[in-house]
Amino acid sequence: MKLALIHPQIIRSTAVETFLIEFAKRLAAAGHELTYITTLTTPEIGAALPGRWELLPRMRGSATLRMWHFSRLAPRAAAAAGVDLSIGFGRTCMQDIHRNGTGCHRLYGNLLPLWQRWSVKHLYELRLERRLHVGRETKQFVTSSPRVAAQLQGIYGTDGDRFRILPPPVETQLFKPAENRANVRELLCRKLQTDPTQPVLLFVSLSHRRRGLEPLLEAMKQLDATLWIAGKGLNAAQREIVNRSGLSPRLRTVPITSNLVELYQAADWFVHPTQYDAFSNTVLQSMACGLPGIVSVMDGAVDHIRNGENGFMLYHPQQSAELAARIQEALDLGETGREALSQAARETVQSLTWERHMAEWDTVLSPVGGW
Repeated sequence: MKLALIHPQIIRSTAVETFLIEFAKRLAAAGHELTYITTLTTPEIGAALPGRWELLPRMRGSATLRMWHFSRLAPRAAAAAGVDLSIGFGRTCMQDIHRNGTGCHRLYGNLLPLWQRWSVKHLYELRLERRLHVGRETKQFVTSSPRVAAQLQGIYGTDGDRFRILPPPVETQLFKPAENRANVRELLCRKLQTDPTQPVLLFVSLSHRRRGLEPLLEAMKQLDATLWIAGKGLNAAQREIVNRSGLSPRLRTVPITSNLVELYQAADWFVHPTQYDAFSNTVLQSMACGLPGIVSVMDGAVDHIRNGENGFMLYHPQQSAELAARIQEALDLGETGREALSQAARETVQSLTWERHMAEWDTVLSPVGGW
């Protein structure tokens, strides 16, 4: 089948682009002929991905202008490419299939600072999202979570039969429990200079405000535990909370360049009090490593959490008192209880392989699949 993959840039920058690159490799390996419609890539990715490249002009100026320009040119390029189907991954309104990797922008926008909610870029993104889901140019929508599909249907009135739910894959050969967890844990605690006798909580984020770091820091005042923060450094307000609360001896920040697998393997609990996420890959990755989580119900990945069996659900992520109580409930299980949830977490995601994911995509790409 001849397929066009449409995204403004195909580089290793976001989770959407990382997915797109691996997805393209597997489509090509399955025998599909690919055309990439984009404005930006790298020589390495261009050489690694089989197929034809249509590099559209990259408009100078603001991000809003580039978004507008690409949304106009990309559908024309796909039509001219003579493909059987086109698949969009970003802010484009006209393609055969749209794969949503970021969730509902209208709900996400409610979490932005007031000045950003009224920015030209945000308002234009809302306009594109509405046109995408109210219009009929796109035949099928692929989302990672039933929650995101329900949100988009509820807000825009899109027909439910136009949605397919395909949970993202997790590389369980890479993300797996350590062969000797005790050794990995002791070595990492020593490296980060934290007390190995204390339970370790792991928080992974590149967007601390949205992912709920502030309430987690407040909750830490009530807990006898260590917190590892992987990703961005702290801003001034967050450092103030740490200094005011005396948390510095029990808190470490780890750059995103660190080995995330080791952090998953060594920590005791994954804490994810996000205010909104379509589907965080970190939830599945941590589970695959045998790290049970305390996961906000505002993340689509919570569909894979069975409360008290393979992790815990967090119902009000912005309430530090509930967050502290939920974490304490997990800590009270002790190591034996934690190990039971660890094994269940790993078993939950083991079937979410790339092979299964591509087989599910076959049913979407085939006209017999319902459209």
